Amino acid sequence: MKRVISIVLLAMMLCAMFASCTGTTPDQLEAEKKAMTLDELDWSIPIVIEATGETVTYTMAQAEAHELAKTYISAYQFENAQAQGAPQVTTLILEGVKFADVLEEIGVADCSSITVEHNNMPDLFEYDKEVVYHDGTIIGWIQNKTLVVEDSYPSYVAFGSSEAGVHDFCHSIKQITVHP
Repeated sequence: MKRVISIVLLAMMLCAMFASCTGTTPDQLEAEKKAMTLDELDWSIPIVIEATGETVTYTMAQAEAHELAKTYISAYQFENAQAQGAPQVTTLILEGVKFADVLEEIGVADCSSITVEHNNMPDLFEYDKEVVYHDGTIIGWIQNKTLVVEDSYPSYVAFGSSEAGVHDFCHSIKQITVHP
């Protein structure tokens, strides 16, 4: 038994030494695995159309067929919020396709609202008709002109609107539901 414990401890020490030599920790390895460049990116998202009961898959290839639009999004950053006493607001440029163009392409002439589900949190984002059809409302995958949207793993596509306010930016779309 002592021999097994010694071998396990030796393996753990070697692992720690290897990590310190490479300068890579397990959480950094996970972040690198999730990292994606714009050249590698290919996404798709399901859009449920309540009026017909069908689900369509909207892809990056379909989105790229449109002229790219950009909008400025305000988003809270909660890191270090306790140390600073309050969340910090940041602004980013989100580029992608106007959501009104997406709706037109999938055959939705008019809707009253949409629900956007996020991959990494249980919150549902609800948007009314005014926000949905606003020119500053887009499905985007490019942040600040050259980057994939931060924290967008696993879908790598975001929903944002300059009209929706600070809280309404979904940076990893799981699904969109269109309400009649």
